[in-house]
Amino acid sequence: MSAMLLAQQILNGLLDGVYYLLIALGLSLIFSLGGIVNLAHGAFFAIGAYLTLVVSPYLGFGGAFVVAPVTVALLGVVIERLLFQSSIVPIRSCRC
Repeated sequence: MSAMLLAQQILNGLLDGVYYLLIALGLSLIFSLGGIVNLAHGAFFAIGAYLTLVVSPYLGFGGAFVVAPVTVALLGVVIERLLFQSSIVPIRSCRC
C-alpha cells in the first residue's frame, strides 16, 4: 500500500466522521430545543443530494452547490412551520 493511498483513506475516514458528527449534532440540537425527535435529517440530506444532481446540468456544480442547500433550507422552514410549530411547547419561566 502506497503512502498516498493510505493518506487518502485516512482523509476519507475523517470526512465520514465529520458527516456523522454533523448529523448527530443536528439530531441532539433538535431534540434538546424542541423536545421532539425529528428523524427527517436523512431525508433532507437525500433531497439536497438529489436536487444537486438534478440542477447541476443546468447551473453547473457551483450553482447547484449554492441552490440546493438554500432550497432544502426553505423546504425545512416550511415543513417546520406547518407540522412542528403546533407540537413545540413554549418554555415558561419557573418560579421555584
